Amino acid sequence: MTRLGGTCGIPRYDRRVYVKVACVVDSAGVVQATEIDWDGTRRFPVLSRGAQQEWGRWENGSVVRGWRVEVAAGVWRTLWWERGRFFVERRDANGE
Repeated sequence: MTRLGGTCGIPRYDRRVYVKVACVVDSAGVVQATEIDWDGTRRFPVLSRGAQQEWGRWENGSVVRGWRVEVAAGVWRTLWWERGRFFVERRDANGE
């Protein structure tokens, strides 16, 4: 299995914060996040969705998906999925 963390703009494994995500799946199998639960106390509704990308190969067990989501007016983040788990990139104290 090839690990993609730290490549192609995908966060390294030590830069990930795993989160709970409420989502809906339509009849075509398209997943759409509706809410991100950061830590059980902070929840962010997904106001809008942008581009989705996919990296890796299913045959190698190394698929990573990324969605651009709006979590507050004008605030966009990338929500990632790998091997059945959702995560966001950890932000430093200085906001980077």
